[in-house]
Amino acid sequence: MELPISTMRYDITVPLLDGRVQVPGVELTPAATGAMVFNEVPALQSGDFGLWDLNLGYVLPAIEAGWEIVGLPLMVKRKPVYTFVFARADAGIETPKDLEGKRIGSGSFPTSITAWVAGLLQHRHGVDVSTFRWIVNNPRRVFPLHVETQVEAAEGDPPKPPIDRLMAGEVDAIITDISDGPAFAMLESSPEVKRVFPNYQEEDLALWRESHIHTPMHQMVMSRKLDREDPELARRVFDAFVEAKRIAYVDAVNDRAGFSVMYQRELVVEQEKLWGDPWVYGVKEDMGTLDTFLTYNVEQGLTSQRLSLEDWMASSTLDT
Repeated sequence: MELPISTMRYDITVPLLDGRVQVPGVELTPAATGAMVFNEVPALQSGDFGLWDLNLGYVLPAIEAGWEIVGLPLMVKRKPVYTFVFARADAGIETPKDLEGKRIGSGSFPTSITAWVAGLLQHRHGVDVSTFRWIVNNPRRVFPLHVETQVEAAEGDPPKPPIDRLMAGEVDAIITDISDGPAFAMLESSPEVKRVFPNYQEEDLALWRESHIHTPMHQMVMSRKLDREDPELARRVFDAFVEAKRIAYVDAVNDRAGFSVMYQRELVVEQEKLWGDPWVYGVKEDMGTLDTFLTYNVEQGLTSQRLSLEDWMASSTLDT
């Protein structure tokens, strides 16, 4: 069978996409898909797709809404999130709790980053995140919020990016994805702003050691229609992703990955000694992360009730 798959290029998935790893009985075909959900997505709603790389912030609301998707325990993209919290230097924000009642800029709401940061602020730092006044560039929301949340559209047509609004003093802090080096460099060098977590790397490692959570951003989801037709397909896909990740790690340690990073092999070995494998696949190894995210979703009103793992994941992958 032909199985469309999102054209992602994460290093841990490259061996699958370049053909070195096969899914038995399947020919993977590249498909252009979007990770964000700002409007109705007919293919996801009807299940007329194959594999889709989806922002984790939309997965559980879409499942609750009856979209024909089912999750695979493949969190293919992860980012430590403490690095994405910046504040105005003059906003009186000295501790995380000082974020209460402040104007928080973001690209959109909710996303995986806003859900993870809000949940961590609440549970690890005692912050009342219900007091946040979210000012977002893209206020369009397909799924309802089930708790009262202050979300406002940023002014301007088009509105300034969240970073520019922070620099201009239009928001007190930002919690948003930052995907380019120059933006980080500007934030880190400007006397107008500062990190709320200047020791963000220590916070990320502490979270990992306490809870075994390396915050996932994207999840691979599959058509629930296909899952009903072939209940073992999800497990075959899962096994292929596991093998691709294994080969990718070997590539990195062999120093053949092709990145322009000096001493990459040594850095990978050092990371493994410190973290083990933070790009965890499977349900059992990642249970703490999955359970926590289910809780955050219902607490923040992204879902109306706490979904179960059986609601979320393909049945053939529950024992992984």
